[in-house]
Amino acid sequence: MNLFENPIIFLSTSILFLISTLYFFYQLKLKKTKSKTLNTELKDITLDLKNKETELENLNIEKAHLIELEKSEKQLKKSEVNLKKVITKIENTISTLTKEKEEISNSLIDLKTDLSIYQPIYDLANIGFFEEPEYLFETSDRFKEEIKTIREEQKNLIRNHKAIIFPYSIAMTDNKVYVKRVLTGQAKLMLKAFNNECDNLMSLVKPSNYAKILERINRTATDLEKASVELKCQFEIEYIKLKYQECEFQYQYKLKKEEERIEQNLIREQIREEQKAIKEYQKAIDKAENEERIYRLALEKARLELTKANDSKKAELRTKIAVLEMQLKEAEESGIRAKSMAEQTRKGHVYIISNIGSFGDDIYKIGLTRRLEPLDRVKELGSASVPFPFDVHAMIYSEDAPALETQLHREFYIKRVNKINRRKEFFKVNLLEIKEKVIELTGSEQSFKMTAIAENYYESIKLS
Repeated sequence: MNLFENPIIFLSTSILFLISTLYFFYQLKLKKTKSKTLNTELKDITLDLKNKETELENLNIEKAHLIELEKSEKQLKKSEVNLKKVITKIENTISTLTKEKEEISNSLIDLKTDLSIYQPIYDLANIGFFEEPEYLFETSDRFKEEIKTIREEQKNLIRNHKAIIFPYSIAMTDNKVYVKRVLTGQAKLMLKAFNNECDNLMSLVKPSNYAKILERINRTATDLEKASVELKCQFEIEYIKLKYQECEFQYQYKLKKEEERIEQNLIREQIREEQKAIKEYQKAIDKAENEERIYRLALEKARLELTKANDSKKAELRTKIAVLEMQLKEAEESGIRAKSMAEQTRKGHVYIISNIGSFGDDIYKIGLTRRLEPLDRVKELGSASVPFPFDVHAMIYSEDAPALETQLHREFYIKRVNKINRRKEFFKVNLLEIKEKVIELTGSEQSFKMTAIAENYYESIKLS
């Protein structure tokens, strides 16, 4: 049967074919759409996969880093434990060193206290404020006798068992004889140690350590009492006072003895200077008398020649006579001056000199000389004993030169360079102060050279 013969079948077949075709195209389109969607999804999945891989790599890196951190943490914990041990050791060491430092500091204080007795300390005595004490007696011999008296009083206290106080009984034992023997022996030891130390200290006493010596005597007594505290032994205060008094007398005795020695040296120096001056005066007198005799003879001869000379020679002889008369007058005046100086030994010159090259700035020597030529004394001082000659700032003539010199020395006493030996007449003082004081004492304006030439010294510096 032909399909075209039956329209219904043909139509049905056509519709079916159409539907099939449409379904086919629909499925085809659906597949294309799904394919696009799948491609998109695939791309997204691929991208996501790459991201995940990146994240995984990052996580692996972080994991490795964490592993390293864990290892480091373990090491740090071990180091922390070790450091804590080290810190503990250091703290213990610091504690030990601190204790040692305290002990050393205490020992150092004791050593400094001891050292200050044997070595001058920079206290008031060393910066110019030491002053001589008001002496209890006039002579060193009197001090010596008083020291003997004080020591005899100390011996009496010891003989009468009044130097050391100790109990009649102690808790050590009931045997009174044994207790007395122990306490008596302890008292003897304390006295022996104390007396030996005091004798040693007093042999060292001087202006720079006098106060320290007194402190040391007190400390010695205190230390001995502390060492005997169990036996309850202590010094009688009267005995300690006698030691203080002895120390004061020993101190003043030494100063007075040194003062007397210096005074004797000054007197001997003064006598030597006076003898030198007298010899110089005598030499000047002899010289003046000899010159006077020569000029008189020459003058007589010239006058005699004048009476016999002719007119042409008289003018020449008169001139010669005038010169001889002037020379004779000068010789007579020179002899009179030398005789006057020899008769009055207190006349002389007070000189103010310096030596920058040897002693530095503002150091001046204030001395005196009775010589007719005072500069001879300055030349002697600048001889082989110092490297450079002295510069003379003033040469002051005085009718009483020793008194003027003494007044100046007393005025600038605190500014002495050597405060112990008064023969060393050097003072650290401004020259203007010296000039003002000289004008005040002499009552007249004195000529002062305020600048030191110090030629040799400055030339030596240039050559250096």
